Amino acid sequence: MDVMNGKLEEPTTFQEWRKRHYEIEKQYARQILETPKGSDERRQVFQQAYSDVIGNIIEIYDPGCGETKYTDTVVNIVKSLLSLSGKHAAKHMTKIFDLGCGSGHLLVALAKDGYNVYGIDVSEASIVEAKKDLGPFAKSDQVQNGDVLDYNPPTKFDIIVMDNVIEHLVPDETADILAKCYEMLDEEGYLVVLTPHSFSGPHDISKYFLPFGSKAEGFHLKEFSFTDMNQFLRQAGFEEVWGFPFHPRLLGKYNVTPKPSEWAARKSMALEKVAQRGPLPRLLRLGRVSARMVTALAFPAVAVGVKKAAGQSTNGAYSM
Repeated sequence: MDVMNGKLEEPTTFQEWRKRHYEIEKQYARQILETPKGSDERRQVFQQAYSDVIGNIIEIYDPGCGETKYTDTVVNIVKSLLSLSGKHAAKHMTKIFDLGCGSGHLLVALAKDGYNVYGIDVSEASIVEAKKDLGPFAKSDQVQNGDVLDYNPPTKFDIIVMDNVIEHLVPDETADILAKCYEMLDEEGYLVVLTPHSFSGPHDISKYFLPFGSKAEGFHLKEFSFTDMNQFLRQAGFEEVWGFPFHPRLLGKYNVTPKPSEWAARKSMALEKVAQRGPLPRLLRLGRVSARMVTALAFPAVAVGVKKAAGQSTNGAYSM
């Protein structure tokens, strides 16, 4: 079903377009959640939803609002992880996959620096844009429109990035998609997951219409804490999960990237428990800005799943 075909008056102001955006996302989100897991119906509704909202709503009233504004920070995380890895392959031999690549901003930045990049996205309009911008740097078939569960990777990847993607996944497929990422990684590979923290939500279009602390009603089908991500990554097979001492974006403009570690992961999970009692909940309840400050400084929802080499100890060199 295409929810865009309803008989609604054309919005004339920015706020009216935003309201239309919210209502359309809510309708599509409900449809997606009602479809059977693994069904063609779900794939069709999911792809239709993103194509419609991006191509027929966002690009009309607020072009580019769905794109990350922190590409440089993610590039720095990728480079930092490659420097930690025991591998020393040349850049053109280093294979990086962006799951939910959008119009390819991260892929273009990495490709310009010499890395071998691949990507997938459910939005056909976004992939058309990505192919155009990546034209001078990568083969057209290295970025594809589709569902990652149907994706047949041409190679094993050194790093997979999910930047503001996991919260868009249908909850009953999240474990399957993370397990697929584990399979697609080479040994000693990394899955980087960045997501807005559930403690300061909602973060999708709902934030303009619902009170702070409400459950997201748009395309953020589930928002995550660091503890949530750690659990899912462990279940997917990752032998180690690293966290960051503070959010990498805080000092991104200075090209300073904090070192991820198991110690930081344990710290984040411990502080998330504390945040649900004692003085921290009062800070979180002050509002969205204070909650984002606390989560960014104390327990950012940025995780690195580590796939160890066969027979390698899980007590990695970068644990603390």
